[in-house]
Amino acid sequence: MDKSLAKTRIEILLLFILYIFILPRVSMDYDMGFWREWALLIHHNGLANTYNTSINYFPVYVYGLYVYDLLQGTDANIIHNINSIKILFMFFDFLPMIVLCCFRQKILSFRIPHLFLLLNIAYVFDSMVWGQIDSIYASLAFLAIITSLRYPVAGILLYVLALNTKQQAIEFLPVMAIALMYSVRKVKTAIIAIAAAVALQVLLLLPFIGNGGVGKLTAIAGNTVGLYNQLSICAFNIWYLITKGNPYFINSNDTYFLLSYRTTGIIMFSIASLLVLVPLARRVWRLRKDNLGLDETTYRILFLCTGLLCLYFFYFNSQMHERYALPIILFFFFYGVTSNNYKLYILASIPFLLSLDKCFPDYLPVVHYKIIYASVVIALWYTATVIYGSYLYYRLIKGSKMAI
Repeated sequence: MDKSLAKTRIEILLLFILYIFILPRVSMDYDMGFWREWALLIHHNGLANTYNTSINYFPVYVYGLYVYDLLQGTDANIIHNINSIKILFMFFDFLPMIVLCCFRQKILSFRIPHLFLLLNIAYVFDSMVWGQIDSIYASLAFLAIITSLRYPVAGILLYVLALNTKQQAIEFLPVMAIALMYSVRKVKTAIIAIAAAVALQVLLLLPFIGNGGVGKLTAIAGNTVGLYNQLSICAFNIWYLITKGNPYFINSNDTYFLLSYRTTGIIMFSIASLLVLVPLARRVWRLRKDNLGLDETTYRILFLCTGLLCLYFFYFNSQMHERYALPIILFFFFYGVTSNNYKLYILASIPFLLSLDKCFPDYLPVVHYKIIYASVVIALWYTATVIYGSYLYYRLIKGSKMAI
C-alpha cells in the first residue's frame, strides 16, 4: 500500500474519532428539539407514517433518524443521546475527503491537503456545534458534480440523494446539467441514468406510498419556499446593506421599488448566475465537441463557478438562512486545491463562522456580535467575497480563452 495513502487514512480516521470524543454537548436548542421530537415520532409511529406527523424534512434525513432510533432502542435513550445525531452530520463533513483521499480513484487526481478543510472550524461548526444537516446535501451535491464528469449514472444517483435531503440542492442543477452534457455521449447512457434515478426515487419513497405520505411530502416540498417570509433569516447578505431596518422583520413579499423583495432577489441571482454559468458551459461544450479531457484549468473554473453560484444564491435571494453558505466553503476549498490560491477560501470562511456564531451566541470566547453594526460588518465581508471571487473568475476565464 502507498505509504502516503495509508498515512492519509490514519489521519482522517483519528481526526474523526477525536471529533467524536470532543463533540460539543451544546447545540442550537430550537433545531435539536425538532430532531428529538421527530425521532420519537418515527419511533412511535413507524417509518411509513413519517409524513402523517409534523415532520417536514425530506426522506434522506428521515432515514437517518430511523437508523438513530434503531441504534438507541428506547425513548429514554433517544432523548438522552440526541446530541450524538451530530455524528451523522459530521460524517458528511468528512465524506468528500474520505472518497477523494482514502482510496485510489480516478475522480480527482489533485493532491488534496485534507486537514486544511477538516480543521477549519467554519466548515465543521454547523454540524458539530449547531447540529444541522446542511453538510449532507452539500457533500452529496459536491460528489455528484465531480462524479458526473466521469461516471454520469453514479453522479445522478448522488444528486437524487442530495435533492432528497434538502431543497437547497436545487441550486446545483445548472452545474449538474453542464457536467452531464460533457459525460453523457450515448443515448443508452442517458436511458440508464434516467431509469436509475427514477428507481432510486421510487425506492426512497416506497415506505410512504401506501398511506398518502408521498402526497403530503409533495405538499411539503411545494410549500417550503414560502415557509418563512422574512427577507433574511440571519443571512448577512446584500439586504443588510440596501434596506433600512433589520431584514429579519421585513416581509419578502413587500414591494421594493417596483417589484417585491423576493422577485428582485431572484432577478439579481439569475443575472449573476448566468454570467458565471455561460462561460463554464461554453468551455465544457468545446471540450466535449473536440473530444478533449478535463484539464486543470477546467476543474478550476468548475469549482470557482459552482462556489460563486452558491454564494450568489445566498447573497442575493430573500428568505436565506445563515447556514446556506456552507457549500461555498467546500467549493472554494477545492478551487484553492486546483489553483494553489486559498485566499478566497479563507475570505469566505471568516464571515460564515462569524454569522454562525452571531446566531449561536456565547460559544466562542470573543463576543464579536456585540460590536456595533456587527451584522453590517459581516454583510460587507460577504460583499468583499463576492467581488474578489467574481474578479478571480473573470480573470481565469479571460486567461483560459487564450490557453484553450
